[in-house]
Amino acid sequence: MKARYIRTSTLNQNEARQLAKQHADEVLFIDKVSGTIPFIDREHAKRLIDEIEVGQIDYLSVSSIDRLGRNTIDVLQTIDKLTKAGVVLKVDNLGLESLINGKENPTFK
Repeated sequence: MKARYIRTSTLNQNEARQLAKQHADEVLFIDKVSGTIPFIDREHAKRLIDEIEVGQIDYLSVSSIDRLGRNTIDVLQTIDKLTKAGVVLKVDNLGLESLINGKENPTFK
């Protein structure tokens, strides 16, 4: 199943820009929380990880890499967790996927 993760920093911010490339078959996970909060500590990111761990999600889209977080180490750890779980991470503004045919994409890395 495909999913899309959306994060805005405040409740007042509009997520329309991040929804622009949404596909009808994507399940949405939306957090309204600062990017400084570790990915795994966010309410809907936790739910996303839970669904990944039980094999429900194998493809995840984000509008840009900073939606995963603002801390480089946290973002890299999140990407590593997704990769180890076999989840393809698609970053829309880069036009890149983390895995190609189940193997790490060297350009993404």
